[in-house]
Amino acid sequence: MTSKDDIGGKVAGTKQYTLISQLILSFSSLLFFVTSPLYAGVDLTPEEQTFIQQHPEIKLGTDLSWEPYVIVGQDGSVSGYDAEILDAINQVTGANFSLVTGSWPEMQRLAQERKIDGLSTGAPIEKRRSYLNFSDIYLTLKKAVFVATGNPKEIHAIQDIDDKTIVIQKGNLADIELANQFPKSKILLVDTVEDVFSALSAQRADIAFGNGATLYLANKLGMPYLQIAFHLDDQLDLVFATRNDWPEAVSILNKGLAAIPDHEKVRIQTKWFSPQVRPTSNLESGGLLYLSEEEKRITNKTPNLRLCIDPNWLPFDGFSSSGNHIGVSADLMKLISQRLGITFTLVKTDSWSETTQLYRQQKCDLVTTITPTKERSQYLNFTQPLFSSPLVLATRLDQFFLSDINSVAQNLHAVVKDTAAIPFLRSRYPDINLLEVTSDQEGLKLLSEEKVFGFIGSLEVIAHQVNVDKYLNIKVSSTLPDSYSLAIGVRKDWPEWVSILNKAIHSIDETERQQIYNRWVGIQYESAFDYRPFVSVMAVIAALGFLLIYRYRVISSYNNKLRILNEQLAQQATTDQLTNLPNRYLLVQEMRKEIAAAKRYQDPFSIVLFDIDLFKQINDQFGHQKGDEVLQEVSLIMNSLCREIDILGRWGGEEFLLLCPRTEINGALKLANKIRLNIHKQYWQADAKVTLSAGVAEYSQGEDYHDLLKRVDDALYIAKNQGRNTVVCSDPPPISIPK
Repeated sequence: MTSKDDIGGKVAGTKQYTLISQLILSFSSLLFFVTSPLYAGVDLTPEEQTFIQQHPEIKLGTDLSWEPYVIVGQDGSVSGYDAEILDAINQVTGANFSLVTGSWPEMQRLAQERKIDGLSTGAPIEKRRSYLNFSDIYLTLKKAVFVATGNPKEIHAIQDIDDKTIVIQKGNLADIELANQFPKSKILLVDTVEDVFSALSAQRADIAFGNGATLYLANKLGMPYLQIAFHLDDQLDLVFATRNDWPEAVSILNKGLAAIPDHEKVRIQTKWFSPQVRPTSNLESGGLLYLSEEEKRITNKTPNLRLCIDPNWLPFDGFSSSGNHIGVSADLMKLISQRLGITFTLVKTDSWSETTQLYRQQKCDLVTTITPTKERSQYLNFTQPLFSSPLVLATRLDQFFLSDINSVAQNLHAVVKDTAAIPFLRSRYPDINLLEVTSDQEGLKLLSEEKVFGFIGSLEVIAHQVNVDKYLNIKVSSTLPDSYSLAIGVRKDWPEWVSILNKAIHSIDETERQQIYNRWVGIQYESAFDYRPFVSVMAVIAALGFLLIYRYRVISSYNNKLRILNEQLAQQATTDQLTNLPNRYLLVQEMRKEIAAAKRYQDPFSIVLFDIDLFKQINDQFGHQKGDEVLQEVSLIMNSLCREIDILGRWGGEEFLLLCPRTEINGALKLANKIRLNIHKQYWQADAKVTLSAGVAEYSQGEDYHDLLKRVDDALYIAKNQGRNTVVCSDPPPISIPK
């Protein structure tokens, strides 16, 4: 799974563009390569020219499963990262390198037998030098160790690989060589990349080698239940390889690679490895999940599963007054039931300890909202996590906030018996004094009555119970450096159900999950006859509000993972989600800063307002999805042409605003026209050429950003009226650069 050599699982990146986008990119690539001065011609020797004439097609073999490097269409056409790089080489050299696809072992055999002319997307493995020459490196990938989601074997470093099972796709020599560096480990060879992911999910193997591309393929196959445990020092260099009795072939490849400009390589890599593309839905028309024939056989054999829950763990799990399963987990299991076409029979228990005894005796087929631990792995396999819940310390109101609970570890703390919190607490805080109770309700009652110093549990569950029981003297005093990773536990002798359930979990998108979470975590509980004094009600509200505020404050301070997520959320507030460029809000803030700097230091400052010509026609003719793809591709091309000091953002609709600090009007005009010409040359939407109009303005001392924007907008208006595909300067009289 890593490189197929070295790629096997190496696939990262984006999905195939839809029909219109493919036409755009194929037309644009052809025109760009032929007409753009950025592609320098290559000087071929007489021998190389003769070689091209004598070999009208040079076939390189690759694995058909290695997307997005190689993507095989239904009509047999080949696209992807490697295909586009080879197309660029062909355009500048006049050669015709093409890709043939099959299984990787078969391609290696055919190359060795000289039935094809070489290999693509492979590593420069020494044992292949006996029959192949290697090109210069065209892509470098960082290797990583992949594990099942939740990292059930707690693999965090090189030494943790010992005594583990490593799963590898057959024929992946680079991964096999790497695995041989760990003689205490076992190697499990499987036929396909999908088999690699299944082996990890069902815990038939513990680790696999891969890279960022691995996550792309896992998502595409509807099998996203793996994660990176840690990165290795090794890196994977990808090369093209040709038969070693054809030295001219590898020389032509190297000259072609060298002639591709760096910015064009970036554009191609961004196109095929874009993180914005999401896997397509895996649902069939009836709302059922698409399953393989083997998976259908399994679900048909056991269409009803026994389900155990924690009966006292709302808002995640619990029973209603009529005995029905309610909570976040209940709503999720209902969706899973609908999408797999199976049913669940609820096994009722009175406590989590009773549930624990039942799953150990295999009297439960599934257990909801359970955190994977080493002890539990003796009895259960686990799906990918559904949610994560912070582990917190609740105390009475008279206690101080704590950044570390070590200082109060010797005080008595209540914790629910048989939960994942107990081994964590005993490991991190060896001197901690714990009192095991049957439920969160019992623990919080003891806390309120001052019979324990604190209660340790899930933030959401504590907040729920404080609300229900109207505790006015309890608060959260600390967030612990761990959390409940809530998954579904599957009986140990049914590993095949893990991948099936993971497919169902993956089909529940983030919006659906968040709606379910908000429905239960934000629920208001009322008592029809409880009319407490106004002050008490306000105290409850204030306490709950404080819990939420404190939750985010402490997580931000002490939980690095959530800190990164919060930074991403902050970025989203200032980033256009379609193009990943700064949005209008951030552009205005940056413009104000640049105007202030221009006033203070008397530096020039110019702006350019671009508009995609006749964009409405693209939307009307091809639909908004295709219009979005045009916006994304145009933004990538524009951004690749900007300077480091420039700030390009999406102003709104089909308009883009470019800020040019320390730039006079002539420099901004040249840059704007350079961008316009590149779009004009290389970007097409089916039969309609995509072009840009632009207005340019330089800041004048004394005006504010509103004045500057009005002048650049007026210039853009003139450019549109002059027939489009034009750049116009705002300074009177208008200066226009013709088409």
